[in-house]
Amino acid sequence: MALLVKDRVKETTATTGTGTVTLGGASAGFQAFSVIGDGNTTFYSLVSGDDWEVGVGTYTLSGTTLSRDTVLESSNAGSAITLSGTSDVFCTYPAERAVYRDSGVEPQLESSNITVDDTSLVVVDTTNLQTFADGVDSALLKARGTGVSTTYVSTVAVGGTTFAQPAVTGEIHSDEGYFDISYAGATGITVTTLSAASTYVYIDKTGALQQQTTTPTRQDWTRKVFTMRIAVDVSTNLIIGFEYLNNPIGHYTNSIRDIYTYLLAQGVPFKKNQVVTGRAGDLGFDVAAGTLLEFGGTGDIYDPNIRSFAAVANATFFLATQTAFDAGGNTDLPKFWDNAGTLTALGSTTVVGHRLYRFSNGNFVMQYGQGNYANIDLAKAGVMLEDYILNPILENATFFGWWLIQSTATNTGGTTLTDFIEYTIGVQGGSSGSLAGALLKGNNLSDVLDAATARTNLGIGAGNITASGLYEHANTISVDYSIASGNNAMTAGPITIDSGISVTIPTGSTWVVA
Repeated sequence: MALLVKDRVKETTATTGTGTVTLGGASAGFQAFSVIGDGNTTFYSLVSGDDWEVGVGTYTLSGTTLSRDTVLESSNAGSAITLSGTSDVFCTYPAERAVYRDSGVEPQLESSNITVDDTSLVVVDTTNLQTFADGVDSALLKARGTGVSTTYVSTVAVGGTTFAQPAVTGEIHSDEGYFDISYAGATGITVTTLSAASTYVYIDKTGALQQQTTTPTRQDWTRKVFTMRIAVDVSTNLIIGFEYLNNPIGHYTNSIRDIYTYLLAQGVPFKKNQVVTGRAGDLGFDVAAGTLLEFGGTGDIYDPNIRSFAAVANATFFLATQTAFDAGGNTDLPKFWDNAGTLTALGSTTVVGHRLYRFSNGNFVMQYGQGNYANIDLAKAGVMLEDYILNPILENATFFGWWLIQSTATNTGGTTLTDFIEYTIGVQGGSSGSLAGALLKGNNLSDVLDAATARTNLGIGAGNITASGLYEHANTISVDYSIASGNNAMTAGPITIDSGISVTIPTGSTWVVA
């Protein structure tokens, strides 16, 4: 039952002795104890002559009685007083149960057997709520892990052998227990092992500064508060620099978000399944069921990061340029390419590679390809090497891959005129990811296993580079080409330009046909 206190509750009693009180009715101008409710407890005060008593009692409707369950204070040295004659009994608010604050005095709260509602789970069994609060505080600290809780600025003597570790506080929570760390700081500390390339500086569970030359293990990261790694030139046995190694306590969520955001910016595709396939009857596409990871993207604190999507037939999508979006609702792959910011229709039998993205709300966006290729094979290699300018809004979307389409295509399934290339890490290309073209361009084709295929895909041909040092190229230009601004170009002539094909020479550039 509940503990209740009501205003202006007072009755008389003719009960004698130290037992349960039989109530005799409300005094004039007061309420009866019936307002407490049958079976509920309350704080009471008894006055009998010069004797008094304050305690906790239970009101019982049957018989209109008030038990004297616990005596808190009394004129009888804290014990029940002996009633005689007519006595007064009324509700009160005992000083021992009051919340108060005076100048320089923190609130003093007392309670017993504190429980969590609806579970009957005893959190702390104590008579002092401050002790309970301290226990909760300690439990929260112990749940935080191992790391530092202050900012510090370390220094090393580059070209020397010593370093300084400023004052730092932190916590250790491991299989060895919980330890509150407070290191006072020191200067002129000598690197113990100057024959090792790396020295890892840490504070142990006793608060002492230590060093080790072995790379920290997973267990080390929980048992020790690491502060920095010192690099040593082993040929001279002198310090060449350092880096911080601290784990910031209480910043787990933001640290995880940092990692997610950084990896997303590098082009890591945080998706599972969602296979993209073409359609036999039109220029649309289907997407299989799957999931996306977006940190905090669900709005559900119990399942915050993984969005699940059902399969989509004939997916609708927004079309994006380098700077803008259309109204959406598109279903057919467009036969246009982004020619330096100008949407241009594909030429006869030429190919473009559009980029497909998806947001965590389920929306698909397709950004126009920024290259124009003579055939599908050239497009497959070229789309990964484009110096691509990504619409800034798509930086927060997940990249699925490239939709390749030739100008004469009528469907996306069962044809050689279209193809979808699923994105894999490292080949997103251009300014949309720092791994741009790493697998091909950045390695001078050294990671292409079949050199002949590489030459073909790049339009070079099998015998273009010979032992004699001669370089051959086709004598017909069949693909639209724009010389990069600030560059010149040279071609061995005579050269034929196919009908409908153009070569763009920017102002200030020169094309020489020798």
